[in-house]
Amino acid sequence: MRLIETKEGKIRLLIPDPSEYSKGGRFDPSWAPVFYNPKMVMNRDISVLINSVIKPKIVIDALSATGVRGIRYYVEVGGINELIMNDIDPIAVELIKKNMELNGVTGKVFNRDANSLLNELKGDFIDIDPFGSPSKFLLSAFNSSIKGGYVAITATDLSALVCSSKTSARRKYDIICEKLSFSKELGIRGLISKAIREASIIEKAPVPIFAYYHEYYYRVFFKINRGAKKADHLLSKLKYFYECPSCGYRDKNDYLEERKCPRCGSKLRVYGPAYDGPIYDKELLIQIRDKLKEFNYFQSLVSINKLLDKIYMESEISEPFYKLDFISSRLKVNTPKRDKVIECLGGKAYLTHFDEVGIKTNFSLDEVKECIKKVSTTSTNIR
Repeated sequence: MRLIETKEGKIRLLIPDPSEYSKGGRFDPSWAPVFYNPKMVMNRDISVLINSVIKPKIVIDALSATGVRGIRYYVEVGGINELIMNDIDPIAVELIKKNMELNGVTGKVFNRDANSLLNELKGDFIDIDPFGSPSKFLLSAFNSSIKGGYVAITATDLSALVCSSKTSARRKYDIICEKLSFSKELGIRGLISKAIREASIIEKAPVPIFAYYHEYYYRVFFKINRGAKKADHLLSKLKYFYECPSCGYRDKNDYLEERKCPRCGSKLRVYGPAYDGPIYDKELLIQIRDKLKEFNYFQSLVSINKLLDKIYMESEISEPFYKLDFISSRLKVNTPKRDKVIECLGGKAYLTHFDEVGIKTNFSLDEVKECIKKVSTTSTNIR
């Protein structure tokens, strides 16, 4: 395996030479002997940023690959007393050790099945960043986390979570679903729902404190509480969301049932169970926005700034977003610009990072419809 050196954040990193594993001029990180995805730099930048605020002492990176994530935490966050990295692939383990030495990092490196290892260790920040679904690692990750600790998970299998594949949604996340206009947001709430249900088995309550969507993945950070009552409280926030494909009517309740639209009689589509609670901790949002100025070397600095600005505003709204082109098509009018609709709603609506044609507001669907009809005659461009 030929290695080349690259730089990410403040660390130097040895990775398999992509040119040796390219096919027809194209390279997929999964083709290399050890996985390294440069497209996930923003994911790792944000994780460094959040860790710089929560300041964990014992970090467990259960699926380390090249070791980039854990090494960046150790070098850029500081204050970590113990770094534990792991990979089931012995080739990856040797590369992790080389990268630790290259960056002067000390810690423990295991060549174990992640679930087996997590069931033996305890930490206050557990990172689960798999290729695909994190579902099979959730229970052991929550078991490994101490009270008041944190667990961060990534999911790249959005086809299951947004219900492009109903069978995958059922198999991987135990979600019954059809595609709704706001499925991009329900996908992350479905992921959180799965995490809450898994943790409740061992009477732990993972409270989402920061969650976002970017390009092809979801990332969620949880703070871990303990106790059956706290777990039950989170379980009570799991709902089934309904939407009419004909007129856009939406509703939610505690249980799954076949329903018809009370307005037009069409069969309602359903998604659930999905978490119906806040997915951001406002105090943390303020802290990480302020902290970001200390990380002006981030490769994704501009993108993170834009993301945090949107999230800060949309975090004020508890309801899922409205997709303007979906509603406009039901009204048989042109899709207006988002800022025109927001202006019509008196400025009491915000852009959402989940969808370029969506807005977040506490106004009702009927009120949003009225504004769309009002402003669509003077605007024909989406956004």
